[in-house]
Amino acid sequence: MNIFKTLKPLTRSVITTLMCSLPLLGVSSVHASAAITTLKSAPLKVTLSPSDPTWQLAINNKLLGPTEVLIEPTERGFARQVQPLLQAGNYSEVAALFKGRDISQDSTALNLLRAQVLLSTKDFNNAELAYLACLKASPDLVKAHQGLSLLYMQQAKYDKAQIHLVHSIELGQADAQSYAQLAYIHVQHSQPWSAVAAYRQALMLAPETSQYQQGLLFALIESGDLSQANALLKELLNKSPDKAELWLQRAQIALQLDQKKQALAAIEVALKLNPKDASNQLLAAQLHLTEGSTERAVSLLKQGLKHATKQQQVEVINTTMQTLGWLVSQQKWDLAKDLIGSAKRLTKQLPRDEQAQFSVYSAQIAMQQGNTKRALKSLNNALKINPNLGDALLSLASIYRSKGQLTQAKLMYVRAQALPDYQLSAWLGLSQIAIDSKDYPSALKHLRKALQANPQRQDLITNIRALENIVRQEG
Repeated sequence: MNIFKTLKPLTRSVITTLMCSLPLLGVSSVHASAAITTLKSAPLKVTLSPSDPTWQLAINNKLLGPTEVLIEPTERGFARQVQPLLQAGNYSEVAALFKGRDISQDSTALNLLRAQVLLSTKDFNNAELAYLACLKASPDLVKAHQGLSLLYMQQAKYDKAQIHLVHSIELGQADAQSYAQLAYIHVQHSQPWSAVAAYRQALMLAPETSQYQQGLLFALIESGDLSQANALLKELLNKSPDKAELWLQRAQIALQLDQKKQALAAIEVALKLNPKDASNQLLAAQLHLTEGSTERAVSLLKQGLKHATKQQQVEVINTTMQTLGWLVSQQKWDLAKDLIGSAKRLTKQLPRDEQAQFSVYSAQIAMQQGNTKRALKSLNNALKINPNLGDALLSLASIYRSKGQLTQAKLMYVRAQALPDYQLSAWLGLSQIAIDSKDYPSALKHLRKALQANPQRQDLITNIRALENIVRQEG
């Protein structure tokens, strides 16, 4: 009787201490911890791309006048037929008329027109054949090289485009557009310094062309010359404060300087100008999380989930999963529930393991709401997908232990202890069940395992000593 009176407060003390050590419903899970690490360490970068270029193609509308190459006298009747169509811009009708002519029988001048017309109608294969026929007859025909460079650029064949572009510049076609095209190719080849030089050359010839200015800005940012980029950006923003792309470039510069608050302010302006840009909604959400604006982050993620294109959906849902892990780890249950409701329709696009983790998050929220039935269903669904999902095993064990179903709880902990990342939580859980069952030697065994594997957990020593006292007194 004396022993019982002595043991009772000690047992209660051990239970209380151990309860503080156990993970709260799987919240301190490995997956959530990984999500926190990812959110903190992942480099943030604005989704930028060089401005979509608009290149001009000059089509010869004066076949009957003096040009670089001349049509044959026998072709004058055809020239008179197509002249009004060319001047009216009816290039598809001209292309249809060319179908009735043999390319090998036409002059270089007519084949050049054929190539230009077919390029304008995006018949790239036949336009290429016509340009190559021109160069076969006249290897230094500038307009053919220039046209081929445009054709290959539209097909993203930048190596081929560069060959013809450089040749046309060497032949004297050193105009602003040619240098700008060359700069754009350097950007595509990840050669920002060469792009900077070429854009500056283009701007010397056409200083007010905004497309070239924005191209130079992009190249300066990519090259890391942020002081020059900042100076140019201020000038461009003064001229065009309503261009979302410029605000995104300001954000990128701020991020490279590790000025997250300034980056966030710039991205928010860009989002006001273009509120349905899912990529930048994601970036803004991540920045808001790092700056502590959790509600705004969740709001932006919900918008991203709504506006994402098919190409963006994977990125959006991955960021959402990381954020859910963080929200769960911080026990921000209302926000987590809100985000899960918006993300549910896209979860089928997740890998199966991630689908299982999504079910765990749903279960943890249900547990906080006291909805054990729904939590059990979600956790069992998760384990059907991935029987070794530690978060699900620990959460199920917590439910069973709270319901007094210690055998089922013990089974879940035993399964979890086979997973290296979850061993500590499993051993603590098994210790608690042993205490609940007054099996103190077993509790002591599990705690010793936990301490041996995690010697930094000095708090376990107090529990071990208390249990050792109990076991000695019982013995």
